[in-house]
Amino acid sequence: MACTPGAFAPTNLFYLVSLRCNERCTKCSHWRVREHPYMIEARLVVEAVRGIPSAIQLCIVGGEPLVYRNLVLEVLTGLADLSICTTIVTNGVLCTPEFVERVRGLGVHLVFSIDTLDQQRWQWVRGKDSMKQVLDNLAYVRATLRPEQVSIQSVLAQETVADVAVVAEWCREQGIYHSVQRYVQGGFDGSWTPLPDDTAVLTNAIAAPNGSCAASGRNLSIMPDGRVYTCFQQPWINGCKSPLGKLGVIPIQAMLTSQYAAEVVDGMTRCDLPCKVLKCNQ
Repeated sequence: MACTPGAFAPTNLFYLVSLRCNERCTKCSHWRVREHPYMIEARLVVEAVRGIPSAIQLCIVGGEPLVYRNLVLEVLTGLADLSICTTIVTNGVLCTPEFVERVRGLGVHLVFSIDTLDQQRWQWVRGKDSMKQVLDNLAYVRATLRPEQVSIQSVLAQETVADVAVVAEWCREQGIYHSVQRYVQGGFDGSWTPLPDDTAVLTNAIAAPNGSCAASGRNLSIMPDGRVYTCFQQPWINGCKSPLGKLGVIPIQAMLTSQYAAEVVDGMTRCDLPCKVLKCNQ
């Protein structure tokens, strides 16, 4: 059945700044990326977000997005006058007091990725001895920003069940919002082991492996080089390998109202890939 173009009005936008990372986490292999051949300018991201009136959230991710914190700051300041909720997911190492001071008036929400609070386990998880630095930065964020501007996210795998439970309890005691995401192999290529689908561990905090993906008709994702997809995993969907377009080449509204965009959104309604348990797809 032919799909009617013009109905795609995404609300949840994602900007993948770069896959580069300053840690060496065992849960993914993004840190192996040294540099992208081409990265778009911040102004193109700003123009794209401004060109989507339906947008209510922008999540800035990596790799570690703050490896390019000047680029991130350009995007944030370029959108400062919009009533859009902006989130940065960070490993916390580069979320320094200096950076926090520069964003404190921009209403940004900071999500610290913390999978363990055990010093030795931290070294295994992160590949670096950065625990004190991250927790010190987190303490500064909490002392500087409003409570609702900071949260912690943990990745739950067979190897981290006990660790994540400790992080969850610590967050409860500290009054910090805590979210949990299932580990998936595809797209991350780390050495952790996904939980079985029938797991009962922390089921109140993670997405069930069954049910539909919430990203359909909602998500829009910008890649480091300006390619635009619905969700980051769109190329895995049959017949949806190509991007909707590329920033700086095709106007964002032309992408959203194209026949191809309508076909991709329609294909997403039937998608049942494992990545639906990721937070970006919930």
